[in-house]
Amino acid sequence: MIKLNPVLENEIRRNMRSMKVSWMIFGGNLLLTLVAVVTCFGTGAGRDYMAAAQYRFPVQCYMIMAYVLFLLICLLVPGIAGGSIAIERERRTLDILLTTHLSPWKIIVGKLEASLCVIFMLACSSLPVISLVLIYGGIGLADLLALVAILVVSGIFIGSIGVFCSAVSRKTTVATILSYVIVLFLVLGTIALVAVIHYVLGVQADQMEVYRAPDVGGWIYLLYLNPLVTFYGLLSHQVGSGSELMNVCCCFGDFTRNPGVRYMLPGAIAIQLFLSALLLIIAGRRINPLRR
Repeated sequence: MIKLNPVLENEIRRNMRSMKVSWMIFGGNLLLTLVAVVTCFGTGAGRDYMAAAQYRFPVQCYMIMAYVLFLLICLLVPGIAGGSIAIERERRTLDILLTTHLSPWKIIVGKLEASLCVIFMLACSSLPVISLVLIYGGIGLADLLALVAILVVSGIFIGSIGVFCSAVSRKTTVATILSYVIVLFLVLGTIALVAVIHYVLGVQADQMEVYRAPDVGGWIYLLYLNPLVTFYGLLSHQVGSGSELMNVCCCFGDFTRNPGVRYMLPGAIAIQLFLSALLLIIAGRRINPLRR
């Protein structure tokens, strides 16, 4: 019999039975169902309905629902994980929790697992809806499992950011806002920063009358920290040619022979998991009374 982390078990008993979580899962699945219905009718609006349904519907529906799930992770996980430790401080129960036999590491990991439970439930409950695309072909079971795996990786990375912010902040509101700000910067800010650097280099090249396409160089590796880029890379391998991520990077320079860009998808997954472990370790040290 598998023994759950006591912190996770307590959080499940306290939070997972609430109507709030039920409504979150219901709303997420309802949104995915609406996406499937709208995509189906929109794709079949033409004369060649069967051909459209066979070739366009599964790909479009799968991509839209996948991005909806990713968006839900970016919206839900920081809010849940961001207050996981800070709320214990506000309730003055963190010191009591630290006096138990649980180590700070187990407390941190238990809080992360509790934050990810909603995502696991949402991802698993949405599989029947997403599996509708299997009827038309084009998307296989392995693709669905890979989608769940990349959602878990993104959830762990974003959740570890939320737990870290919650460990270093004393107020739940501050920790939650900080979590959303960091996630927003990683998802949108890294792309914007690389684009701004590319634009500045282009302006400098025009002023110096250097007729050469600007190259951001090592700044392109900022995209390793972007979970959206990782998610896009996976979908490009599933429903595209697999070179879409390379094409996006080549908009900022010539990276066709760059192995770091060529293998950005596995590299980004490894980096994000490493950073997740590092953030959790720092958070564990932060709440450890012996290291304060």
